[in-house]
Amino acid sequence: MKKLFALLMVGVLAVFSLSIVAAQDDTIRVGSKQFTEQLVLGQLMLVALEDAGYSVADNTNLGGTAVNREALLAGEIDVYAEYTGTAISNYFRELDYVDQDGILEFSNDAYGAYAVVSSLDAAAFDMVWLQPAPMNNTYSLAVLRTFAEENNITDALDLADLYNAGAELVLSTMDEFAQRPDGLAAYENTYNFQIPEELQTVIAGGTPAQTSQQLDQGQADIAVVYSTDGALLAYDFTVLDDPMSAQPIFAPAPVFRGEVLRNNPEIVTILNPVFASLDTMTMQGLNGQVEVEGQAPREVAENYLRDNGFID
Repeated sequence: MKKLFALLMVGVLAVFSLSIVAAQDDTIRVGSKQFTEQLVLGQLMLVALEDAGYSVADNTNLGGTAVNREALLAGEIDVYAEYTGTAISNYFRELDYVDQDGILEFSNDAYGAYAVVSSLDAAAFDMVWLQPAPMNNTYSLAVLRTFAEENNITDALDLADLYNAGAELVLSTMDEFAQRPDGLAAYENTYNFQIPEELQTVIAGGTPAQTSQQLDQGQADIAVVYSTDGALLAYDFTVLDDPMSAQPIFAPAPVFRGEVLRNNPEIVTILNPVFASLDTMTMQGLNGQVEVEGQAPREVAENYLRDNGFID
């Protein structure tokens, strides 16, 4: 799969090399979804392009996944950051070799997921995926740090051992995670344990903020959270690793209209290094600067790009 990933990247660069021209005069319209991480990713792209001399328009905070995708396909924006897992689930799951009896192939494989979505999107819609960040904004399980230390648990394998030994640990979860096949069921099937319904506190329409609050206040022993949630920095939690990849990988990458990159191939060299620097802990820190410290997403983006030598 790594070989396939490399071949795809070589192919993309070869296409760019055939059409190197001067940067276009048209404004590059940068979109994003409406939650914190997306606002930060949008501003990272916008500020980096602006510093490189491009005329840019701020269309961040545009709406949800469908709104941004439709705007990109309609040519109303030129780029936004999409997640590999989201693309597989929303755009390509109707393909037989992607959806195998309800199980999404490649979704737990960072290289495979990128290879699938980037090649299909380029062929079907002339959308070009740049390098994805080496991060994963997916569902995770968190416990209090003191609990983790007392019970010597660091990952879902350790948690499964506790349940299988008879521990009655209460899970606080959003209803979506409790119901979807790639949510709680995937954890239980992958790690061979089960959380009885009477030990599940399911919050209808819940958010990680609510599950985290229940964990922090002692109303639950485990909380379902997002792995890059900046608000986690406000709590004394340990986020458990998922070593057997029960959860899909959601790695973000800039997705451009092909025409824009053919006219501006140097954008690849501007944004790829930025996204390559965004691992899970780095992204969580940037999100935390917005959610915990109250900084503006643009301010966070400017400081990060300057501190890491991406802009002057």
